Amino acid sequence: MRPWLVIALAFIATICALRAAYLWERSTHVRPEPEEFEPVDPESKHGWWQLAEWAAAKRSGSFNKRAAWWAAGAAIFGFLGVAVGLWPLA
Repeated sequence: MRPWLVIALAFIATICALRAAYLWERSTHVRPEPEEFEPVDPESKHGWWQLAEWAAAKRSGSFNKRAAWWAAGAAIFGFLGVAVGLWPLA
């Protein structure tokens, strides 16, 4: 029973780590995309792009936050797998 538990925990840790890596990779591809038409005035255009960059940074940060939680899950399940594997048999 115990070897299967260790294998299952290792599998879950691997899935969590792959999900974290996917989310971190996805956060690097977030590009600023303005939502409306581009203004003609240079000052308005600058503010328009700043809002687009802020929204992109917020979305990228959301991906990073979710990835950090998945990475924490991978670390926890990995630790549990090692602990179960090293626990002496009674």
